[in-house]
Amino acid sequence: MAIYFRHNSVRPSQKELMEDVYDAITNNHNFLAHAPTGLGKTDAVLSAAITSAIENDQTVFFLTPKISQHKIAMEVANGIAAKHALPIRSVDMVGKSHCCIDQSLQQLDNDSFHTTCARKIKNKQCLPFANARGNGRVQEALANLKFKQMLEGYGTGMLSQDLIKLGQKKACCPYEWLIKLGVMSNVIIGDYYHMLIPGIREIFLMKIKKRIEDSVIIIDEAHNLAGRIRNSLSRSVNNFTFIRVAKEMQMMGLDAGPVEEEFGKWAEELLGKKQEINIAAFEFDFFIDKFGLTIEEATERLIDVGTEYVEKTNKKSACLNLAKFMSEWKIDSYECVRVLKKKGDWFFLSKRLLDPTPATRVLNQCASSVLMSGTLLPLEMHRDTLGLDPDRTHLKTYGSPFNPENVVNIITENHTTKYSHRNPRAYESMAKSLDNIIEKTPGGTAIFFPSYGVMKSITPLMHSPNILTQISGMKPKEIHELIGKFQNGGVLCGVQGGSLSEGVDYSGGEIKTTVIVGVALEEMDVETRALIDYYDEKFGRGWDYGYIYPGTIKALQAAGRGRRKESDRVALVYMDERFRWGKYNWIFNKDEPIVITDKPEDMVGEFWKD
Repeated sequence: MAIYFRHNSVRPSQKELMEDVYDAITNNHNFLAHAPTGLGKTDAVLSAAITSAIENDQTVFFLTPKISQHKIAMEVANGIAAKHALPIRSVDMVGKSHCCIDQSLQQLDNDSFHTTCARKIKNKQCLPFANARGNGRVQEALANLKFKQMLEGYGTGMLSQDLIKLGQKKACCPYEWLIKLGVMSNVIIGDYYHMLIPGIREIFLMKIKKRIEDSVIIIDEAHNLAGRIRNSLSRSVNNFTFIRVAKEMQMMGLDAGPVEEEFGKWAEELLGKKQEINIAAFEFDFFIDKFGLTIEEATERLIDVGTEYVEKTNKKSACLNLAKFMSEWKIDSYECVRVLKKKGDWFFLSKRLLDPTPATRVLNQCASSVLMSGTLLPLEMHRDTLGLDPDRTHLKTYGSPFNPENVVNIITENHTTKYSHRNPRAYESMAKSLDNIIEKTPGGTAIFFPSYGVMKSITPLMHSPNILTQISGMKPKEIHELIGKFQNGGVLCGVQGGSLSEGVDYSGGEIKTTVIVGVALEEMDVETRALIDYYDEKFGRGWDYGYIYPGTIKALQAAGRGRRKESDRVALVYMDERFRWGKYNWIFNKDEPIVITDKPEDMVGEFWKD
């Protein structure tokens, strides 16, 4: 069977990946592919999946961690449909809050938005919903007519942002249109949570009338999957949460009492002289008992107050956030750790998920799943931590398409960001070395640090001009503007594992030298120790799965930012002597040159002189 492909020619490595994926899908296997950047994996995997889906009447779900990555998937699906005249319908699915055209709801957080949206629909107060879905038979008929009119210009598929603009013009809810499109689509592009968060998945599939057994699920950037799921199912509150709760209740004419002060006293008493401890679920009851309520009664009251607050103010509600936290606090269906921590004068109470498999093992139930990334190493770790059936899961690593002469890997001997070596003198030395590397680079330099703290300690000591620095909590628009400035010249400074070092294509060749400063290992806190212990007990690989590999993969991701096309040439500097060690240097392609030196700037200059 010929595989549908949108281009006139296919590269050898791309053809190999395409055929492997097609074989896995047709045999109902899970497939994990480490496919380096530049291989053309989105084209290869979607071509194979769409071919199989048409043959077997299946639905292809292409899931990514960021909305910005939906565009290439839509282009591939539309291109295949156009070239081969195939009956493909694609939909770019985004969450309801992302495509709401009601301006009064756009500033709300997730819990407040969904509460308010549901109320407005129930009370028939949402005109865009009425226009897109309808309240009653007459409105439903008019809504169906508007949808058919939209469908005439829809084509094979349309990006969500374009559909949202059309929804604004027609005063129709874009999300309701997306759901209707989902019912008639066989390629659905969405976020991880659409298919991998229990509760959301069941409702979503019911709305679009699909079955998990008939689905082919493709996970892009799959190296992020376990961590993303763990974070999505984790919850946290702090002093500020209780301050806002008290203010909201006061606005509603209620007295919360000294709730923030009591939270502080309770936390101080439990912590004693420690900065962080692991606590049992029942210990939170002692705090709630101070107000003469059970945790269930307190949760119910918070939901009532929060709902009323959102209705009156159209603002996000801390009461609803706290209610969500409390409703999940005692649930033990997931392996988790409960942590009380003090940072400065603030106390943080968290419930952190350790094991993502209650969510991800659904991949064993679908017709087939394909997980791919340019940094999906070690493949066995991802298979194990995601709970994929070893007997049904195939693993494969593909070679790099890049010419090894177009890259040099430089490991420095005289620098490290190990905690025991972090001091002003070491930071001064690294800043000087970075300035020298920048001076020897004929173009843009991107520097990725292990944390914001290390970055803030080094960048003020640098003297290079036009240093552009990532700030914690930057919004997508601000990130986009920062990248735009860098493309016009300068030095880009970000953190490993952050939005500048993953999922961004610097496809204009603007990065000539990439510097990885240190190893981005997690802080050895209660959660990290619990994760190490958990994976040690489950797989006998606690330090590897819970600590070493996740931190090192961030370096691998960051290093790939300057290598997007086969013609790209880049110098990679690993500014930490630990990259010489066996447990870290597995990230290097042994076919590429590796140089160990105490003067990385000389090697960078030599590389670019050639």
